[in-house]
Amino acid sequence: NLAYFYRIWSDGRRLRRMARTRLSGLAGRRFAFYPLHLEPETSLQGLSPEYFYQLSLIAAVSRDLPSGCILAVKEHISAIGRRPADFYRQIAEFKNVVLLDPTELGLDCVREAAVTVTICGTAGFEAALIGKPVIAFGRHNVYGFLPHVRVVTDESRLAGYLRAGFDGSMPNERTRSDGARYLAAVKACSFDLRGYSYRTLTEFEPQA
Repeated sequence: NLAYFYRIWSDGRRLRRMARTRLSGLAGRRFAFYPLHLEPETSLQGLSPEYFYQLSLIAAVSRDLPSGCILAVKEHISAIGRRPADFYRQIAEFKNVVLLDPTELGLDCVREAAVTVTICGTAGFEAALIGKPVIAFGRHNVYGFLPHVRVVTDESRLAGYLRAGFDGSMPNERTRSDGARYLAAVKACSFDLRGYSYRTLTEFEPQA
């Protein structure tokens, strides 16, 4: 346990030295956003058994990005201390990839990015709701049916998906409308958990 807390401190220091790009520093630049997934995590390995290789994803996107575009990668705060020792260095080796400051708000990154890339993360859901293009490597996302979401089942098509995402045609009236309709559908089949918290499993409110 002590070693784990030391790794959090040590990896946090290493990441702060490498992830100095702020969202404001990308103003005026065309970029794709990829928020790293926490590992191990049921929502990653469980929902996407076909694809959960994050470094391979970053390499593939870096390879197929249109000229002049970059990929902005942001670490999940809870994942600091869990990665292999050279994980961040391998990401930093790609010349068209930058490491974002992990304290940047993910939703702000989604709003500013031309394209959001994910496996099965919440960022893809957020981008889909506001009508922005999404490239999802996971095949079981609940938003994968939307027309502005491209699900990667054949990696040879990734370059085309990226070009379409960067062509400036989205978001538009149709994609925003599709996202709004999907959000309304999600709300319609949801219910309020009220005061429920996974930290207090015995304190259900009667209305919940």
